[in-house]
Amino acid sequence: MRGDEYTVGDLARRSGTTVRALHHYEKLGLLSPSGRSEAGYRLYSDADVQVLHRILAYQQMGVALKDIGPLLGPDAPPLAELLAKQITQAEAELKRQQNLLAMLKRVQTRAAAGGPELSDYLLQLMAARRSYERWFSADELQRMKAAQDAMGDEGVARFRAEMERLLPAMREQMERGADPTGPEVRPLALDWIELTRGMPDDEEMRRKGREMFTAQPELLKGSGFTTQLLEFLDRAVAAAKGKQA
Repeated sequence: MRGDEYTVGDLARRSGTTVRALHHYEKLGLLSPSGRSEAGYRLYSDADVQVLHRILAYQQMGVALKDIGPLLGPDAPPLAELLAKQITQAEAELKRQQNLLAMLKRVQTRAAAGGPELSDYLLQLMAARRSYERWFSADELQRMKAAQDAMGDEGVARFRAEMERLLPAMREQMERGADPTGPEVRPLALDWIELTRGMPDDEEMRRKGREMFTAQPELLKGSGFTTQLLEFLDRAVAAAKGKQA
């Protein structure tokens, strides 16, 4: 056997797949060995290695095995293009994992404090994580995380303390029927603008957030927000920014 040929066992071991899977790919017509040894054993070449890489890459991207065949023919995209897609996918997954790590650290802090509300908090967190990943892109989630990281622990503590002051005051104005664009609400709106100055200021992200909370208001549980308060706040901030311009 030449150095650039692999038995089915070698290929399975070195690629991290199984002999059974390689036989299955052969049965489906996706990957056939380029040769046979004198004893009749399958031998795979370097070209076969590239085909196997494509099969595994497309599977990882969610392409069904039955749909992979046409992607392996003469018109298949260059290997460099496929690798670029894999890199993009891996980077997106890395960002998701980084966001998950940050959330787990916050849960760890809450768990250390204990209390009967921990299970409820965990359930909310799990639902929120899936919802945010569904509504926001990996880049947008990373921007949110970067803004929070830039604040540091002390900045986050100050942010939460100011939120605890502003939200009840804004809610009181809303419940008594105040005009969100009026002069009584404007000082609170200006304080809110200052508080969130370091946050991503992106209308598309705000739109996604409003749609997410409208579709899943349960995500707001325990936050101090309601969908009505979010709408009131949006109008107040928009009016205050308009007068600032």
